[in-house]
Amino acid sequence: MKYAKTLVMAAALAAFASACGGEGPGADGGAGQKPGAAEATNPPAKIDPYRMPNPIEVTTFKSVSAGAKLAAGDTVENNQYTRYIKDKTNIDVKILWYASGPDFDQKSKLSIASGDIPDMLLVDEATFLSLAEAGQLEDLSKAYERYAAPLTKELYASTGNKALEKATYQGKLMAIPNISVQADAASMLWVRKDWLDKLGLQPPKTVDDIAAIAKAFVERDPDGNGKADTIGLTGSSGINVPGKAGHHNWKGLFLAYNAYPSNWIKDGSGKIVYGSILPETKQALGKLRDMYAAGLIDKEFALRKDLNQPVIGGQAGMFFGPWWSGGIVADTMTNNPKAEFEPYLIPDAKGRYNNLMVPVSNRFLIVKKGMKHPEAAVVYANTFVAAQRKTDPDSLKLDFTISAEYWPIGNATYDYADAVERKADTLKKALNGEIKPEQLNSEMKALYDNAMIDKANPKADLKAWRAFYGYTTPAELLRRSMNQVYSEYTATTKTMERKWANLQKLETESFLKIVMGEAPLDSFDKFVTDWKAQGGDEITKEVQDEVNKSKGK
Repeated sequence: MKYAKTLVMAAALAAFASACGGEGPGADGGAGQKPGAAEATNPPAKIDPYRMPNPIEVTTFKSVSAGAKLAAGDTVENNQYTRYIKDKTNIDVKILWYASGPDFDQKSKLSIASGDIPDMLLVDEATFLSLAEAGQLEDLSKAYERYAAPLTKELYASTGNKALEKATYQGKLMAIPNISVQADAASMLWVRKDWLDKLGLQPPKTVDDIAAIAKAFVERDPDGNGKADTIGLTGSSGINVPGKAGHHNWKGLFLAYNAYPSNWIKDGSGKIVYGSILPETKQALGKLRDMYAAGLIDKEFALRKDLNQPVIGGQAGMFFGPWWSGGIVADTMTNNPKAEFEPYLIPDAKGRYNNLMVPVSNRFLIVKKGMKHPEAAVVYANTFVAAQRKTDPDSLKLDFTISAEYWPIGNATYDYADAVERKADTLKKALNGEIKPEQLNSEMKALYDNAMIDKANPKADLKAWRAFYGYTTPAELLRRSMNQVYSEYTATTKTMERKWANLQKLETESFLKIVMGEAPLDSFDKFVTDWKAQGGDEITKEVQDEVNKSKGK
């Protein structure tokens, strides 16, 4: 939703109540109390981070996908999740309206632009920044300081407090942010180990090793069928570096060149630059171009509808993918029980493992300026976190097959940033006998049981194997020291609203042509010139200004 300019104008017209006085319920020992002797006999009430002292009603509107599962007799406004929140928190969430997909986007955009903002709302980053700039959000700094539960604080601490920084605007906490699991950022090279062994090859340690292995896989008939039908490395038409590692995307190769196309990063001087126009990106594109020309990359990568098929079908020997790629591997082993994959991280020329991280937060729980009880957002978040993490015993009574979209104020993930590594540690200790199985929570007990099934008969039950494997070898790779890079800006500027789609089209077409040999490598230089002239320079300045503004510079 891109409407920063409209919001700033709307701010002057919106008729909201003034910001609430005091610092929340119980702050002064009760309504009507006077300072002095009365305070000695009526000490401040103890704050319960999971419950408002008195029932309150808050308004919101929400997006619900068509067909999302709901229990018989329940509604969007009245279901197990809304009842759980009301019973636990004393907060009755009134859903003003709900819609699906584009209808929600359009209606919410119009509502917010006209100043019709509900008490609490879960929004994306662009909306959060627009509302913060327009002065339409309540400062949650004191509310968080007073009401954040220990578990909530612990989760944010696992991000190095980067999540709270993401929700901070000009020095004030203006939203309660979600937390993304950072393991999803790592792009691993998954290699057919059985082919490596058959051909007498060593595991890859450099990009040149990838090319050499791909060449051997293509030319030396590793599947032994006597046909020249094998593929060295898979690929996809998305030639960029996303936060979350995708299957067949070349993120891992770009990172080996310290290249971050499609991301706003800091250069050596601290200025914000666009990764797609930097020399490192050209260098990585050159390597991909050479590999494609030599027949080492899937010739059909740009046209394939099912990118997994060459792997599962036993044709491809390597693909880039996240730590949880065990599903594709298991499907491959179903077709060929002798197939065996091993994941690797590929360092850059200096031996560093670069990693563009997942944006630590991309959803923000905001509170309308002037809401009487802004602390309700923190109480709600505490309770939602306890339910999502299943630390509240009553949350175990919930039927989690019911779509999480029916939580009254949206659905977002709140987890430890290093959740995968933590689970891997717990599983390893349980398998080593350091933790008794009965001490494990339900999720970890299931992983343990599947691991024990596999231990008794390795890879005989691939459903069990795929369930726990990601928490073993792949998770160990995540422990390596990495050069963690974060995209400095993930929202939208005013000029982006008008020109970004065309610039992205220019980038996609230019990169594809270079890789597939339809344009020379030096056409990259013309792409950079065109990108700058067609709005890129203007947008770069706006991005730098927005980053400075959010930090109060």
